[in-house]
Amino acid sequence: MKRVLLPFLAAALAMLSPLTLSAQKADYLGQLEGECHKQKGHSYQGMDVFGNYLVSLQDKGVATIYRLSGRNYRKVSQFHLASYDEVNHSNVLSFGCEKYDRKDPFPLAYISQCHRKPYKGMKDVLFVERIAPDMQSSSLVQTILYDDRNGDFGYALQWVIDRPNRMLYGYGNTIDNTNPANRHRIIKFRLPALEEGSFVVLKPEDALENYLIEDASGFSFNPIGQGLYVYKGKLYMPTGVAKYETPSILYVWDLAAKSMEAVDLSRCTAGELEDISRYNGRFIVQGQDGLFILKSLR
Repeated sequence: MKRVLLPFLAAALAMLSPLTLSAQKADYLGQLEGECHKQKGHSYQGMDVFGNYLVSLQDKGVATIYRLSGRNYRKVSQFHLASYDEVNHSNVLSFGCEKYDRKDPFPLAYISQCHRKPYKGMKDVLFVERIAPDMQSSSLVQTILYDDRNGDFGYALQWVIDRPNRMLYGYGNTIDNTNPANRHRIIKFRLPALEEGSFVVLKPEDALENYLIEDASGFSFNPIGQGLYVYKGKLYMPTGVAKYETPSILYVWDLAAKSMEAVDLSRCTAGELEDISRYNGRFIVQGQDGLFILKSLR
């Protein structure tokens, strides 16, 4: 993989702990077929893949399911999530470990609300939904909330599942990305089981880990965060909106070694990145301009 330093990032990276920015190319698969894509408030957001199906979310909670076949895909269904709401940004979609019924086509879907405004008085809610067997609707089966009594997170807390280890990770700003004093916190919990009830509150004292990336590694950054994905002990974080000041960078955080890598995705897309998953042994990325598969990042 060719290693390059973009001019507008070179100075910043030189001030940090050793970090190389690897350039990545991609195969563009095509545009998405979301609901009223050009209408304000229906931007593409969270996405995840299970088997040969890709589920794409839009702001407020619109879900579109596609059947994947190599480089091709076709739209299967589209519906509003049970958690559809003006303050459900649906920023991250992460499939869990359990199925509501063993005959269901998908495991439970975890959707990060991730909005500046609270949902029914609750901040940064994690919605857990069952996608119906006919893929035409979903039902809300559990709601997870973090008791942020210590003010660990500002805007906004995102959630992601580590499926092999049955863990739930929260990641977010301590303030927000416009504040120079902002830092980035990771918190780790055991993934609550569905049998624990329809409403689960995670408490700070129950956390298995709770730390700042900056303190753990000495690495400092302040990007516009997008989606999340955990693969082989690493947290993949697409960031940026494909602008000079906010470039499209995929940050990769090693959850065990507490070290950071960075991948330049500016050659892949001129659009805003949104979420990342895996399909057929490669990473697949959803952006505002469609879907693409990273060529060399494994």
